[in-house]
Amino acid sequence: MNEKEKQEYLDKYHEEKEKGVPFYPNIIFKDVVVAFIIFLILVGLAYLVGAPLEARANPADTTYTPRPEWYFLFLFQLLKYFPGKLEVVGVVLIPLIVILVLFFLPLLDRSTRRHFRDRPIVTGVTLLMVVGIVTLTILAVREAPPPVQASQGDPVALLYTQNCAPCHGASITVPPGTNLHTLIAQGSHAGMPAWNGDLSTNQIDELAGFVLSPGGSQLFNTNCGSCHKVDDLVGGNPLDLKNSIDQGTSFSPHAGLSTADWSTNLTSEEKTTLLNFLIAPDGQRLFTIYCSSCHGQSVSYSGDEAQLRQTIVQGGQHVTMPAWQGTLTPTQIDTLANFVVDPPSEPAAPDLFRQYCSQCHGSQIPPAASVDEARQIISTGGAHQTMPVWGNVLTQAQIDALVSYVVNSAQGTSVQRGQTLFEQNCAVCHGDLGEGGPNPSQPTQIIPPIGTANFVGTHDDTTLFQIISQGQPDKGMSPFGSANGGSLDDDQINSIVAYLRSWQANPPVTTPPQFTLPTLSMTASEIYTKICAQCHGENGVGTSVGPPLNGLSDDTDQEISAVISQGISNTDMLAFGSILTDQQMSDLVALIRTFPPPSSPQTTLTPQPAPTNPTFTADVLPIFQQYCKMCHGNQGGWDSTRYQAVMTTGDHGPVVIPGDSTNSLLAQKLQGTSKIGGIMPPTGELPDDIIKIILDWIAADAPEK
Repeated sequence: MNEKEKQEYLDKYHEEKEKGVPFYPNIIFKDVVVAFIIFLILVGLAYLVGAPLEARANPADTTYTPRPEWYFLFLFQLLKYFPGKLEVVGVVLIPLIVILVLFFLPLLDRSTRRHFRDRPIVTGVTLLMVVGIVTLTILAVREAPPPVQASQGDPVALLYTQNCAPCHGASITVPPGTNLHTLIAQGSHAGMPAWNGDLSTNQIDELAGFVLSPGGSQLFNTNCGSCHKVDDLVGGNPLDLKNSIDQGTSFSPHAGLSTADWSTNLTSEEKTTLLNFLIAPDGQRLFTIYCSSCHGQSVSYSGDEAQLRQTIVQGGQHVTMPAWQGTLTPTQIDTLANFVVDPPSEPAAPDLFRQYCSQCHGSQIPPAASVDEARQIISTGGAHQTMPVWGNVLTQAQIDALVSYVVNSAQGTSVQRGQTLFEQNCAVCHGDLGEGGPNPSQPTQIIPPIGTANFVGTHDDTTLFQIISQGQPDKGMSPFGSANGGSLDDDQINSIVAYLRSWQANPPVTTPPQFTLPTLSMTASEIYTKICAQCHGENGVGTSVGPPLNGLSDDTDQEISAVISQGISNTDMLAFGSILTDQQMSDLVALIRTFPPPSSPQTTLTPQPAPTNPTFTADVLPIFQQYCKMCHGNQGGWDSTRYQAVMTTGDHGPVVIPGDSTNSLLAQKLQGTSKIGGIMPPTGELPDDIIKIILDWIAADAPEK
């Protein structure tokens, strides 16, 4: 405004100011009206929207994650940047400074100017505080943790901890020949209840296996530790390790050594446990060596990875021990104190220690400098040294591996549990290491290895789960999932999948395993039908397991015969030279040469020329039947067998978005662009012309007919 307008405004302002407006009733009336309007708004919101109320506070609920109201979230977020002893800075010091500044602001800011442009310092500080509060609030909302779900760890280890450890401690010595299942089910000794009323038969079986399973670390120290360090063997070829255990003194590197004959001294279960200890992922093996003596086979853990890593690195006083004064008599406390300082001095103390202390301390007796110190700790309890400082013992890579194993184990899909289930359900056909070999029920049928980099790398977890759950009846494999009539629930199958996935870093089968069978007295046609066709398909058209054999025009007869005889490393192709004669292999090569080539109408799926308006029934369904049906049948997950199922089923459905071949998950999986899992089929990308048919079908609104 110009000077004249400004002067007129000031004159009018002074005129009105001289008249004045009485505070009562004018200003009070306006305040009442505004307050009443706000009150009506709040009543309306309360009636129409409501105020969400949580459940009544329960001090015993460890899964609740408390959070302040939204207007305090910035302080809640601020505390995250002042951990431990610095907490007083975020809780007291910074808020106190802000409150004092606001309190003394009238004294600190004596300027007569009020426009924000004329007060850069105050304006800048205020804007900075507002931006900081808004930013911290947004971060608090985005980083809001879900309510903590208390993890139970390995279910079998938890079963033991809840039902057996209070009396028996961390481990139980079972006399040879004891029928442990009957003993657990019926009780039958002083003070032990019959558990068949509380536990199912499967739970008792798992519990018996947990109790009887010897530790791999203990077996290694007893049988191998005098000559080897663990690190010397863990990187070795798993099949060589298996042969060294099975053959004992007959194994060539052991020739001439005065060692025990492990092939006869160890039971088959002990051999398997020792072998799996040596080939286990680093985290599992480290846990067995350093942690299992106190924690058993698993840790019940519900925190985050950062807290777990800090606990492992720093060790120390992270567990509070109860005060036993009042629970134990003075005589019992004295007995335990003497036992801690000098175990042989109290022969009766081990039972007392096992009853009251071993649940936390396991078989390790905690150290104490004197009897008085031990008596004081036992009597008063409190935080005390319970765990070594592993940060001074383990490398960073080992700590990372250990943290990863504990977190995965706490989710109920522990690799160790999967190993046990694999031994019980799968090893009889697939071998201890997935090396394959003759089918026990049909010796002429050869089971290809699953412990190879090729198999584990081309089968994602969902595919492995479906194979185990649904089985492969056409290959003689029954379904194991309880939903399909088997004996394993989803958690158990997930544990087996986790165990198979642990092979990926160090596949146990790197060379075609050798197996011994009588020379097969069959013709080339019978050999192909009973052995080869299960992987390579009829007339060599190939399957999801094995490549096609009807297009080997560039390979010589000698090269094909060598592959049959020697197998192929890191693949499912076994070596058959030990069970086939040279003439049989030569006849087999000649048979393969008679297969119609891929371009033959007998094996081609894609009509020539390619359809201009593909439909599901005529063009897409035959592709799904050839490449997808084996895993994506009607037993769960995405179903490729029917149009309606293709369009609606799947854990990440819809898999097909009519008219949108870019965002359809099916198109992304076929082209390898999906962020969910890997390429499909897992054996490799389909031919371009087949993929084009499916993409054109989706782009044309995915018609059924």
